[in-house]
Formats: sequence, C-alpha cells, structure tokens
Amino acid sequence: MAYWLRRIFNPEIFQGKYRKDHYFEGWYFKLIDPSNDHALAVIPGISYTHEGEGSHAFIQILDARNHRVDYVRFPLSEFRYSERAFEVWIGKNHFSDSSVTLDVGEGKAHISGTLAFHSLVKYPKTLRKPGIMGPYTFIPRMECYHGIVNIHHEISGNLMISGQKVDFGGGYGYIEKDWGTSFPEAWIWMQSNHFDGDDVSVMFSLAKIPWLGKFFWGFIAFVRIREHMYDFATYSKARITALEYQGSRLRVTMRDARHTLELDALQAPGGVLKAPKNGMMARDILESIDAEVSVRLAGDAGQLIYEGRGMHTGLEVVSDIAAYFEEFPIDKSV
Repeated sequence: MAYWLRRIFNPEIFQGKYRKDHYFEGWYFKLIDPSNDHALAVIPGISYTHEGEGSHAFIQILDARNHRVDYVRFPLSEFRYSERAFEVWIGKNHFSDSSVTLDVGEGKAHISGTLAFHSLVKYPKTLRKPGIMGPYTFIPRMECYHGIVNIHHEISGNLMISGQKVDFGGGYGYIEKDWGTSFPEAWIWMQSNHFDGDDVSVMFSLAKIPWLGKFFWGFIAFVRIREHMYDFATYSKARITALEYQGSRLRVTMRDARHTLELDALQAPGGVLKAPKNGMMARDILESIDAEVSVRLAGDAGQLIYEGRGMHTGLEVVSDIAAYFEEFPIDKSV
C-alpha cells in the first residue's frame, strides 16, 4: 500500500511527509507510575513554520508532581520516522505504540530510560471509520485532526527523573495525537484511564472548528468499559444536552439514540504547554494531568451501565470557553 493511502487508514503514523510549512504534528504520551506519585505527559512532535524559518522538532514534558514543563528543541535533521508504522526518532529519543526511550533535558530536568508498553488496547478501526474522527478523516486541509493510538496500556521499565530512579512497572499509559495547521480557537479536552481498578477509559473533546469560511462546534467522545466501546460524536448524530463550566468544575452530558454519558470533572494545578498556531509552537495552554472526572453511563431507559471516578485525568479548557456557550447548540429537547 502506498504511503499516501496507508497514512489515511493508520492515523497513528507520521502524516506530514508532504507538508513543509504551516504544519505541526505531535503525539501525546501519558505515563503514570503504580504508586501514583509520578505522572508525566511526554509530547514529541514537529513544527514547520512559514518558509521554514524557526522550524524544528521538539519534546515537551509536563511533570505533574512538580507542575513543571520543559520544552526541548531539536534541529529538523534529528527528526526521523517510519512510513510503515508509528515509529518516530528525535535525537536519542524513540517513540512507538509499544515503547518509549528518553534521553532528554539537562540538569534537574534530565529524564532518561526505556519504558515498554503491554496489553495494548487500540481504538477500533473500519474502512469507513479509520479513526475517532470518522468521516472527517477523509476531508483534506482541516485545521486540526485528532487520533487515538492506545486507549490503554500497561507499563514496565524505569526512568531516571532528576537523578531519581522511578519504577513505572505496573503503571498505566495512554497515547493520542494531533496534526494539522493550528489547534482550534477554543476547545475542551479530557481523558482518563485510571478508574479505581476498573478496566475503563474515557475521552471527550469539544472544539470550535472552522469550515468553509464559517465554523461549527464539533465533539468526539468515547467510554470503554471492559470490552465494550461506546462512542459519541457530532458525525454520529449524538448531541450535547448540558454543558457547564464554573470555577474549576466542568460538567457535560451527551446523548445518542441508545445511551447517555455524564462527565463531571474537577480541575487541578497543572503546567503551561506550547500549542501550535499556523505551525508555530507559539500558543500557551494550561493542562492538568491530575484532574478528576466522575463518569456515569446509562441506557435509553435510564438503567445504569457504569458509574465511577477517574483519577490522573488530563484536562484542558482553553480560551474563555463559557463565553462561547451561547454559540454552542445545546439540545434541550430531551
């Protein structure tokens, strides 16, 4: 299969072979040790700016314990990738869906070691739906695309973090990615796969999406409960029936023809990450990976399917999202 076709049906692999300006691509690795004392978000990626000036590869790391973010730049020449599978090299660092090797940063910010990932849980694919974006996967030149690499995996191995050896064996992780020109003007994102010993994962993203000179609000979400996957998305005719953000608390309810999903998240202190605008990593966003989310899934007759609380939740509420609520089409008919 030719690369241009393979990349459509494998969103996890590098998508940017034919892009050289106003383009970004990045993968998001969340790593939690079994003691829950160490939570890291490791984000390798590439930034192509206008006419190449300032273009670079990067690794940014959010250390939840210390509320610290380190952004390390690399020359483009140190970025390599596989066209056949998700494998990316940046300097001495290697990233794939089954492992990560790090040797990045200096002094107290230095992190090194190798972690292996096991019991990988993948997002289900079909020819019509090769990723979580569904039919939007096939639409060219959207501002931003989103992909899920691993919904959940177990971790083995150690990292040296600021001179301290940290055993991640028995911990959990998650991988997703984004690529395109810019992150949206405004969005909400949350994700957790730490549910009191339950085999549960959840992700929700809502964004203001430019389209043909206008915009629309779109969302994608899933909750996986053991072997059962429940998807909610704009393209599947699911709808948001309640949305509230006050202080540090976010509540959202979504519904399709068969199920209702309620999420109630509480923000926690985090760190400031760099995000792309026209390919440049020039925008500051606040992210927490120590938030909490309560999840409730019910059937169409109101019968409870699952209720639980997720820890080490990734949460971003970007821009003054409440100012956009009047624009967002809340379906109050149900």
